[in-house]
Amino acid sequence: MNIVKTKLDDVWIIEPDVFGDHRGWFTETYSKKKFEEVGITVNFIQDNHSMSSQKGTLRGLHYQTNPKAQTKLVRCSKGKILDVAVDLRKGSATFGNWVSVELSDENKRQLLIPKGFAHGFLSLTDKVEVQYKVDEFYSVDCDRSIRYNDPDIGVEWGIENPILSQKDLSAPFLRDRDPGFSMRFLVTGGNGQLGHDVVKRLRDLNMDVVAPTRSEFDITNREQVFDYVCREKPDFIIHCAAYTFVDKAEDEKELCYSINVNGTMNVVDAAKIVNARMVFISSDYVFGGTGDEANHEDTETNPVNYYGYTKELGEQLVKNSLLRYFIVRTSWVYGLHGNNFVKTMLRLAESKSEIKVVSDQMGAPTYTVDLAKFIVDLIQTENYGIYHGVNEGYCSWYDFAKMIFDMSGKNTEVTAISSEEFPTKAKRPKNSRLTKLNTDLAKVERLPNWEDALKRFLSQLL
Repeated sequence: MNIVKTKLDDVWIIEPDVFGDHRGWFTETYSKKKFEEVGITVNFIQDNHSMSSQKGTLRGLHYQTNPKAQTKLVRCSKGKILDVAVDLRKGSATFGNWVSVELSDENKRQLLIPKGFAHGFLSLTDKVEVQYKVDEFYSVDCDRSIRYNDPDIGVEWGIENPILSQKDLSAPFLRDRDPGFSMRFLVTGGNGQLGHDVVKRLRDLNMDVVAPTRSEFDITNREQVFDYVCREKPDFIIHCAAYTFVDKAEDEKELCYSINVNGTMNVVDAAKIVNARMVFISSDYVFGGTGDEANHEDTETNPVNYYGYTKELGEQLVKNSLLRYFIVRTSWVYGLHGNNFVKTMLRLAESKSEIKVVSDQMGAPTYTVDLAKFIVDLIQTENYGIYHGVNEGYCSWYDFAKMIFDMSGKNTEVTAISSEEFPTKAKRPKNSRLTKLNTDLAKVERLPNWEDALKRFLSQLL
């Protein structure tokens, strides 16, 4: 049995092997084991069988809303049809897009159409018989239709006047109906500085989001991670949870490794089971930080501290284990829901008239609200790979501190010092500049300038 991807994620063409001789032929039309090998975990509970007597009969586009949404496995056991699936999932990179496949008693192909898609078919011969499995029973209350010739969808049926039921003829257009489907998102570290804003951004867009607490979803607990992911079956896992204490990591290497490497491995392996896509949040600290040139997405990594080393290993796990992933490297992150450099500077200004800040480390301060928007925009594409998610422009920590005090009206004096004058447990890269070539290639909007972001953050904080 050959299982083939289509241009729509999660819609699959099934091509069974056919064994024939002088007596006839034999084929497996369904194999739970072979489906699960490619991450298709469906519990079919009913078989349906329809017959269309005339060529040119069109049935669709049909679907059932939650909680009675259906996955269908469709085959044509007599004659020939054009089978069509339309993506109705909000947040999907292919929302409103369609795919068509010719199914016949000769080619014995099948089409797997998951929940969140509308389905329809056109009979290409007389006396067509279609059989399909479903994983949910029919519900008249959840039964819905979309107009077969909706111009915003644009299915190419190849026929001008199909034979239609009155129900299909009067079905509404997609723009006049909310199908009620969304991609399902699991956000790890949803109570953290970035995770909180990612969850908020998704919910503001009415996406289906689960954000478990650490007690519900401890990423270092492999069994708990597997149980949760298999129960919730997310389409996307946005992995924000991490050990981020850069200096303490030099002393707590075992704990840092357990969270950033073993924890990431658990999340990656769970994603593979349910065929989920993944976003891994990484760091500028995967780079060595030498020179003045900005680090490209494909620049060789060379971390100079243990925290960066564990993030590098996390990236490798994602790249080597998954086909559909985004790695988003960011830097100098700050937000309302966590401790960060901006809050530290404002706190110190309450008791100090002078603050010394290093001026030879260059990077891009990044506001979590802007980064969350970037991540959500990015995952609504299918341009998988490595990205740099940072606000535009560069500055030093010294420049950053001066701007914080200028914008907040503080009179605190800032004195520039070198990294050597401010030794830390963990070595910091001096060059954290990051390019955004892949962002431009994916046609995703860049983050705003860092000064604009800081101004908006302070207006919320103060």
